[in-house]
Amino acid sequence: MAEAVAEAMALAAAANAGANVEANAETNAETNAETNADRRSLRSRRMLREACAELIAERGLDGFSVGELTERADLNRGTFYAHYKDLPDMLASLEAEIIDSLASLRPKLQAVPLGELLAFTRKGQPPAVTVELFDILRQHGALLRVLLSPTGDAGFQARLRDRLCTDLIRSVLHDKYTRQPNALTNYYIAYYAAALLGLIWRWLDGGMAEDSQQMARIMLSIMFLKPGDPIELKGGAKK
Repeated sequence: MAEAVAEAMALAAAANAGANVEANAETNAETNAETNADRRSLRSRRMLREACAELIAERGLDGFSVGELTERADLNRGTFYAHYKDLPDMLASLEAEIIDSLASLRPKLQAVPLGELLAFTRKGQPPAVTVELFDILRQHGALLRVLLSPTGDAGFQARLRDRLCTDLIRSVLHDKYTRQPNALTNYYIAYYAAALLGLIWRWLDGGMAEDSQQMARIMLSIMFLKPGDPIELKGGAKK
């Protein structure tokens, strides 16, 4: 009797183990399918983004159709419409992605102590967040280059200036200037925000030859440059 019970229990355990293996296999298959689908989706979006940047550079914002875009990306129209409603929706989505990724730096920029920025003038070591800024810009470099070009999207340029450049300039000012800014402070911020946007555009248009560390040093060296100072990198070799 005991042997029969033990055998029955063993058979039940084996059956449960088999069921668990089968269930795990199904779960893994579903997970792998979802992962593959996500990869295909990311790949499709990347190809559309790259084709979009190329066509904007060649023809301007309104110079091509969905069909021409998908042909350039070597994808079908259905793939495009699985992600976007139309071309304006795609452009708005791509611009929002750039703005959101850069906006994520705002808390880090605001948290950088003024003393750390001032220490840069002596040591030439930029705060990590300023290097991260150029890392993110590089990730979106091809599209940013055409959007910031003279024939690009003026509205996006204004948003980038206000959401990124203005915040960065404010981060290097003493609190007393940002708590109660006067007219001169506001003009100062506007002036340097526009200048910073120009610096970013010059780097993008030049093919992003300098790495992120170098660009962070160049940006901060310019910010802390005084009239009559030699034009050189802070804490480093002359340029």
